[in-house]
Amino acid sequence: MPTAPSKTMDLAALLATDTELLARFLDTVGDALFVVDAEQTITYWNHQAMLLTGYSAPEVVGRHCLAGIRCEKCLYECKLFERRTIEDARIEIRAKDGRQLMVRKTAFVLEDTDGSIVGGIEFLRDETELTQRIEDCSTARKAVEDRERLQAAILGSIREGVITIDPEFRITSFSRRAEAITGRKADDVLGLHCHDVLTSALCDSDCPAQHCLDTGDEEAERTSEIITGNGLTLAIGEVAVPLHDEEGNLMGGLLLIEDRSVQADVLSEVDGASFCGIIGRSKAMRRVFRVIEQVAPTDVTILLTGESGTGKEKVARALHERSGRRHGPFQAINCAALPETLLESELFGHMRGAFTGADRDRPGRIEATAGGSLFLDELGEMPLSIQAKLLRFLQEQEFQRLGENNTRTANVRVIAATNRDLQAAVADGNFREDLYYRVRVIPIELPPLRDRKGDIPLLAAHLLNEIAEKRGRPDVSLTPATLQRLVDHPWPGNVRELINALEYAVALAPSRRIRASDLPPELVGHSQRYSATRDGTGHEHDHIEEALRLHEGNRSRTARYLGMDRVTLYRKMKKYGIT
Repeated sequence: MPTAPSKTMDLAALLATDTELLARFLDTVGDALFVVDAEQTITYWNHQAMLLTGYSAPEVVGRHCLAGIRCEKCLYECKLFERRTIEDARIEIRAKDGRQLMVRKTAFVLEDTDGSIVGGIEFLRDETELTQRIEDCSTARKAVEDRERLQAAILGSIREGVITIDPEFRITSFSRRAEAITGRKADDVLGLHCHDVLTSALCDSDCPAQHCLDTGDEEAERTSEIITGNGLTLAIGEVAVPLHDEEGNLMGGLLLIEDRSVQADVLSEVDGASFCGIIGRSKAMRRVFRVIEQVAPTDVTILLTGESGTGKEKVARALHERSGRRHGPFQAINCAALPETLLESELFGHMRGAFTGADRDRPGRIEATAGGSLFLDELGEMPLSIQAKLLRFLQEQEFQRLGENNTRTANVRVIAATNRDLQAAVADGNFREDLYYRVRVIPIELPPLRDRKGDIPLLAAHLLNEIAEKRGRPDVSLTPATLQRLVDHPWPGNVRELINALEYAVALAPSRRIRASDLPPELVGHSQRYSATRDGTGHEHDHIEEALRLHEGNRSRTARYLGMDRVTLYRKMKKYGIT
């Protein structure tokens, strides 16, 4: 019994014989479709081809294929009849309205029963929107990559290593600086718990990140040690900051780690360059240290000279500590800070009724210093009448209290200091020549800070450490640019000015890292003007004028700022003609 023909065979036969039905069928195809003969003349153009290009079938049928498919590359890239098939070629065509379209082309040749090519059929799929989306995604991805590179560059330029963690303390990002500090690569630590990477003693006892979670503090700072990737122990400072999203939900935390080994090294250098609390390793200071070692055990009178603020009292204390009198008292008195009567009483003491207000007997500094050392600062400001009494004491070790006839004795070593030219004062009649030679048995000149710039980093580290501890900010440090600014400054006020500058910076710096902009105004904006001359007198003149301007002419505040008493400031203003 013969098999009934299938419906598929019937449809195929019908399409083969009914050209109208075939055309309607091809119009339902999702892709643009057209047929060309052996001369590349369009013989069929479906509805999707019209929608794609904007050309209707009557406009293109009977014309060369370029009439409907305006593709600049078709003439030399298509070669369908040579290649016989084209699969998924991406080409760009121009629609009737001028739009550029990206299409995917698939084509094959049509052959007769003898195998001769009689034409070709081409399918075009519009991928313009898809291509645009791909390009948009690529652009967005490039923007994200650029932003990530920029963020990585920014994080890498920050002195602190930056680490982010999720709420489970797993590392989600690890900056290049964090890699350099810890000796570990980001690819190796992402996803690990931070305590497995940092291995800090804080992890078990006082984790700053855990502290923020437990207390709600916005920041926690600690100092500790970590084990680096190569097994070394490294001193670090660690700051933890909790991270929240816009709704306040905890996202994790930010850890900033700072290598403190350099600071520790500088402080260890300070220890190696310290002599009786005096910091210095320059040739000039080593020479001072040698003289102190040689003359301290003797009882000779010593005259310390040098500009104001060079540390003459520290040297006087070092002389005392290195002498056989170190177990005795050390007294210091500023000869410029007191009027004549009070200075005489302060030095030699007074008896009851010696002057108004003297309601009881009172010993002076000389008696109080018996068996020890007496430091007379700013000796050049001592009145001539008291100079004579001091000379007698230096020669005979004898003195009288004010208002007393009895002579007293005291075994006291005198160390004097001045920033004046005493020889010039002798020539002017303002200082006794015999006293000058009596106190100048051993002269020690202290160099100004500008002449020992190599000591400034050590001094700054030592002083900053002391000041920061006192101010409750033990973790502050100087940036390299700040340190360079300190080295470049001429320091007309010497060490005293450096102390004031660091006090200012510690008080006002908003972060743990003291930047150059955190320094006092004269260091930030006027250092070049100060360094225009190497003459110390010119430096001091400019420095006093600048300080007076800064404090609107208030002499008391200016004197405190400069680290000197008002009498000294008045004298210097008179000397330099500053009104």
